[in-house]
Amino acid sequence: MNANFPVQTPKKILVADDNPDVIETIFQYFSDAHQPYELLNACNGAIAYQIAQEELPDLIIMDWEMPIMSGLEVIGHLKKLEETRHIPIIIATGVQTGDRNLEEALEGGAVDYIRKPFGRLELLARSKSAMRMAALHQKEKMLMQSVIDAQNRELSTIALQVAQKNELLEGIVKKLQPIAVKNTVVRTYLKDIQSGLNLDNQWEKFKLHFEKVHPQFFVRLQQKYPALTPNELKMCAYMKMNLSIKETMQILNISKKGLETARYRIKKKLALTPKEDLHKLIHQF
Repeated sequence: MNANFPVQTPKKILVADDNPDVIETIFQYFSDAHQPYELLNACNGAIAYQIAQEELPDLIIMDWEMPIMSGLEVIGHLKKLEETRHIPIIIATGVQTGDRNLEEALEGGAVDYIRKPFGRLELLARSKSAMRMAALHQKEKMLMQSVIDAQNRELSTIALQVAQKNELLEGIVKKLQPIAVKNTVVRTYLKDIQSGLNLDNQWEKFKLHFEKVHPQFFVRLQQKYPALTPNELKMCAYMKMNLSIKETMQILNISKKGLETARYRIKKKLALTPKEDLHKLIHQF
């Protein structure tokens, strides 16, 4: 095979319908297409939900009314999961399905709907359009995330530089304090250095930069968890930036044990169980 023509990975499509004839027809339509597809099927909503989580298809074509779990219920469950919420879903409906029901499906997370009986060209066109739009959305999301990651790295560099500067100045202050008792010039310099160590002022400046990258982070977090202290909010911000344990310890000037204790207290205030991921929750804000 020519190395210039890489093998195309077949798009994975899940068809969920309690009517085997409908599934067979849809499978035939895709089998006749001029590109390969990996086709999966489910005869009820519960099985569709399970397969979607296991296989992560590129597209789901879902019947509106199915046993055990309706199409709308499946959409609701899938949109709650981080790993499946991006999957485009087309609702396949009967002619008796009202406009209000279709509107409900679209509001719930379906990207399109198609009325039965449908033809091959319509199904393939709508399916390709849904997968193309989903792929574009994923690329846009990845690009946005790469920008945020770069901005987070810049923020962490600023925070680390401030921490290193403070550590240096604190060392100078300790050395100058005995001399400053008898020397007014040194005492004046010491006051200037101590004013440069105004941590509250430094945090406010950093916070301005942080909120340009993560707007409303502190507002949303404090609205939901008003018991968080200023220091705990700082730690949440550093988690949002994906700082390592070592970097966080350096910036906050605390030990690993101190960091673990602080995170444990935050988890308690956020009502998380020991097994629940604190970072995952913070990244939702």
